This record gives sequence, structure tokens and C-alpha cells, in this order.
Amino acid sequence: MDQDRNTYYRREREYQRKKTELEAKRRRTLLKQAAALVIVLLFVCLFLGDYFLDQTRMAHRLSIYGVNVSGMTIEKAAQKLEKTFEETELIFRENGEELYRTTFEAAGFSLDDSALREELEQVQSELLGERGFIEKKRDITIDYTILTDEEKLSAAISAEHFEVELSRTMSEDAYLEYDSDAGAFVIRSSWQGNVIDEDNLKQVISDAMEEAFAESPIQESVTVRLDVRSYQTVSVTETDEELVIKANQLNESLANYKNTSVVYTFGSQTVVLDSDTICSWLEITDEGVELDTSKIQTYIDELAAAYDTKYIERYFTTTAGDTVTVSNNEYGYTIDQDGEYAQLCEDLQSGTQIESEPVYSNEGLTRNGTDDLAGSYIEVSLDQQYLWLYKDYSLIIGTDIVSGKPTEDRETLQGAFSIAYKASPYTLSSEYYGYETDVTYWMPFANGQGLHDATWRATFGGNRYETYGSHGCINLPLAAAETIYNTITAGYPIIIYSRE
Repeated sequence: MDQDRNTYYRREREYQRKKTELEAKRRRTLLKQAAALVIVLLFVCLFLGDYFLDQTRMAHRLSIYGVNVSGMTIEKAAQKLEKTFEETELIFRENGEELYRTTFEAAGFSLDDSALREELEQVQSELLGERGFIEKKRDITIDYTILTDEEKLSAAISAEHFEVELSRTMSEDAYLEYDSDAGAFVIRSSWQGNVIDEDNLKQVISDAMEEAFAESPIQESVTVRLDVRSYQTVSVTETDEELVIKANQLNESLANYKNTSVVYTFGSQTVVLDSDTICSWLEITDEGVELDTSKIQTYIDELAAAYDTKYIERYFTTTAGDTVTVSNNEYGYTIDQDGEYAQLCEDLQSGTQIESEPVYSNEGLTRNGTDDLAGSYIEVSLDQQYLWLYKDYSLIIGTDIVSGKPTEDRETLQGAFSIAYKASPYTLSSEYYGYETDVTYWMPFANGQGLHDATWRATFGGNRYETYGSHGCINLPLAAAETIYNTITAGYPIIIYSRE
């Protein structure tokens, strides 16, 4: 019995020992679990504190234009958006075929980092108050600014990137050209080529990006289609108003030259400058119609050489039929070459037949071609001491005279002159010679010398002038002086010569 009791006590002690060990083990497990829970709670608190209190991080479950920026700092979010943007491919296609592709970064396009960070800060600030343990998923849009590096863009779209099998052709504006077969100016049509124009292509790229970014600036690629908008522009077409007006003006000017003729009158004689000659002076280029000024000047030079009669030696046929050379030729016509040049240039554009005299710088009384006396003149022979007055090829009067005494200071001037004016009566005077004499008819021609009556003389002609000659004037009988005075006008030519 004692043995059974001992066994019972032994078993009871073993049970109590195991029970004690089990309870100790349970306490240790609970302590470990409590410690683990405390640690987890500590980490959760630290995480939530950081999450709710860190204002530099973006919200969780947040995307911008589809780019996940959850919990990122503003700097990291900006970098991710910029990198995603710059990796966008820029694809160029022409006539349905791909020519070339690059990236936004290589083409010089980037997001304005400063403006982007300001936008992200604004988003972060606005969403901060909405944070919780469970956040809803968001995909938002923000404002952005695209920057362009023009140097990189120009390099990215340089001509070598767009080479094609067939050579590209330049665009050509419509232009004027003289068509010799048609004898007129015609407008040649413009030609639209396919040579890339950098500025135009830049605009096409900008338009393609704007269209692609209508919803989002974040795209896998943007396709640029090269077409007429990308090529060199035709700025002048065949319907261009200014070009049409110019063509009409040039053809009108050309027609005017073809329809113009100029008839120069030299008394009863004429010289015709015909349209064929005028057209031979034209210089016709694709830009316009111009006159060869040197040919115009040459024509006027030749006209003056043929028809100028003043200041050149004059060969005069006397009443006796002799020919004398008159060197001192102060009478006749001289063409004003500068004035005639200006007048002719104006006349040539008239489109009509013009009849006129040349522009003169000096004029005689009348002319018939190169004959500027035309049968109306006064002839004085000093060696014969005789005067003839002709009018319209008829002898009006012939008379003896007394000319100037043949000394250096009193001789009568020889040459061709014109009567300056007429006066009746008139007082002749000279402080040098000390005289004052009244005459009835006074007709001066040069240097104070003139024709006048000399009633103080009893006889005229012969050799009286050698001893009793005048001071240079030509003395006339009163009746002869009256006839001459009443026949001539101012400008009447007088030829004075000596055959000795």
C-alpha cells in the first residue's frame, strides 16, 4: 500500500512539474508575441507618421498623365516625368514611308523643370489634406511648358536626315519672261518642289506635337508627316496681282515703243525716227524693257552733227556766186542735246506719232533743213562796200554802204550774226570815241555795231571807208535804211565778209 501511495505522489509531482513548465513556456510565447506586436506597431506608427507628416512626397496611388509618381519626392517625380517626355520618339514619314526617327531629347525638346516643380508642389499641397489609410487611385493632369533648344532641333532636322532616292527639287516662284516668239512678256507658272524648309518643318513639328498633346504630353511617339507644308514655300503664283500688273505694264510699254515714231521738222524738211529704229534700241530682259541710253545719245549726237549750224564754219554763196568761208559764225541753230535726250525719252513712250522740232539751245529766224538762211538774209561785202537784202529768196534792195575804217579798233566785224532788235529813232553814243548822234533807224548785230542811216554822208560805196569809215557800224542811205528796217525783224540773219 505504501508503494502505491509513493507511486501516486511521484506521479502528482511530475504532473505539477510539467504543468509549471508549460505555463512558463506559454508566458514566454506571450511575451515574444507582445514584443513583436509592439515592434510592428512601432514601425506602423513611424511609417504613418512619415507618410502623413512628410510634405515633400507625392500621394500614394497617384499618376500624372499616366506616369506613376506614388510617394515620390517632388524631385524624383519631376525627373521621372521629364525622362518619360524626353524618351518620346519623333517619327518622320513622307508619302507613307518612314524616313527617320529620333527622340524629343535629341531634337532639343524638354519640359521646363522649374515650371514642372512648381506644378508638382501645387499638386502635393492640394492632395496633402486628403490623405488617409486607404487612398483612392488618381491620374491627374497638370500644366506644363515645353522648352526648345533651337540649335539641337536644327541639327536633328538637317537635310541629310531626309534624303530620298530621287533628288529633291527646289520650289520656284512664278516669274516674268520675254517670249521672243510671242513678242511679249509672259508669266511662267510656279513650281512646288519638295526641298525641306527648316522653318516650315519646325512649324509642322509644332502642329503635330500640339495635336498629339491634346490630351497628354506623355506619348510613346509623335508622328510628323512631311508634305507641302514642310517644303520651301512658293511665294509668288501665276495669279499674283503684282506679277500680273507688271506683265501688263511691260507689254503696254513694249507696245508703246512699237507704235511710236518721231518726226523731226527742220522747216519743210523732216527726219523720221521710225518704230523699227526705236525697237532696235530696246534692251529686253526677263525683268523688263529698257532703252539703250547710249544708242539714244548717239542718235542725238548724229542729229546735232547734221543739223547744228551755229558755231561751226559756214560756207556762204555770195550774190556774185562765189563761196566764202565764214569762221565767226554766231548765227544759227544748236540742238540742246541734254534737253532733247530728256524729251525723246518721254516721247518714245507715247505710243503715237509725234511731230516736233528738236529742243534747241540756240535758234535762228527760220530754216529749211541745213539751210538756216532759207532765202531771207542780209549780205554785206566789205571789199565791195555793198549790201543786199533778200527775203524769201527775192532781192528786196541792194545799196552802197560805208563800213568801219579798216583799223584794229574801228573795223567792222566779219561773220554771221542776227539782228538783235530794231529801234526808231535812236541816239548813238560813245564815251570812248566821244560822240552822240541821232539816227532814224537802228539795227544792231554785235559788239555795239549795227546798221543805221547816216544822213551826214553825201556819198556811199567805193573806197570812202578806207579814209572816212565808221567806228564799225554799217552806214546806209536813209531810204535804204528805211526799206531794210521795215522788211526785217529781230533775229534776221546778216552775213558780213570780205573776199580780200
